[in-house]
Amino acid sequence: MLAYVLGVLLVLIGLIVWHIWNNFGKNPSAQEEGKYAKLSYYRNGQFQSPKPLYYDFKNIRNGEVGVIHMLIKSKFAPNHKLPKVMQSSFPKIPENYALYWLGHSTVILELNGKRLLFDPVFDHAAPIPLAVRRYDEAPIKRKDLPIVDYVVITHNHYDHLEKKTVQAIKEGHFIVPLGVGAALRGWSIDKNRITELGWDEVFEKDGLTIIAAEGAHYSHRSPWNRNKTLWNSYIVRTTGKNIFFSGDTGYSSHLARIGAKYGPFDVAALEIDGWNTGWPNNHLFPHEVVQAAQELGTKNILPIHWAVFDLALHPWHESIDMVLEEARGKDLHVMTPQMSERIVPGITPTKHWWKLTKE
Repeated sequence: MLAYVLGVLLVLIGLIVWHIWNNFGKNPSAQEEGKYAKLSYYRNGQFQSPKPLYYDFKNIRNGEVGVIHMLIKSKFAPNHKLPKVMQSSFPKIPENYALYWLGHSTVILELNGKRLLFDPVFDHAAPIPLAVRRYDEAPIKRKDLPIVDYVVITHNHYDHLEKKTVQAIKEGHFIVPLGVGAALRGWSIDKNRITELGWDEVFEKDGLTIIAAEGAHYSHRSPWNRNKTLWNSYIVRTTGKNIFFSGDTGYSSHLARIGAKYGPFDVAALEIDGWNTGWPNNHLFPHEVVQAAQELGTKNILPIHWAVFDLALHPWHESIDMVLEEARGKDLHVMTPQMSERIVPGITPTKHWWKLTKE
């Protein structure tokens, strides 16, 4: 009996280890790394942030981050289901200009009759089952995703790149940062469906121009591949429209450079949550969100990277409240759609839906 129990435990442990290892994804090859060595933002075998990152673990706001924090329900999570528009169908033909925020950094953008899907994540945000849990279910099931023309990935963190979702997308071309293609190919995505972009590199097709740009951040999916792949922000252009997606980024001079080179923008999707005094250069603080919008040359902000995961010990609605306060009295429009609500940026009115639901 003891041998049977031990055998079952070993099998379970083996399955968990296999699951975690498979979720890590493959790393770029030595040949690929050799090509990266020519880039100004790649040194000593790693991609470099334009603003050095540092950590002050003695100054972590609101507590400590550790294994226990990852495995239990966050004390900062809502104690009720969040309002959302549960989507099971989308127009067969994408519109020329519409947007759906699906929670956190997952966005569907319909532009020029094409459909782009950014950072699709519909489950928890870690390779370990049930770790880094969502506050609430996603507003759409993977099986109900519409056919997309392009899947745009900003970087390889688990709250932005999800293996199950990548494998569920049977059509569409993947636009990813340098090095991330290795993971996708390892997950059986055909290499002809993948384009990897470095900073200031351009992809053009179907009347769309997608430009990869800088971000002040980092990458890793395992303890052994920190900064082995790049992280991107993106500019998406078509006739009459110019849109910016920040991905994850701390504040640095790169935002003003992007604004001067590629702006002004009709809308900027800017991350607003994840900031903490323990890692001050990794994510935008609320006052930096407003400053970034001004430097990018946009009047329309779509807040992303919030309302789904507790990644930095924040009460779930704190960041959006702070961004709205920072934007008060400035020539800025902060768009706050419910998850999966269809909006036309700058035109469709949105409500402060969380103010009706928060504790």
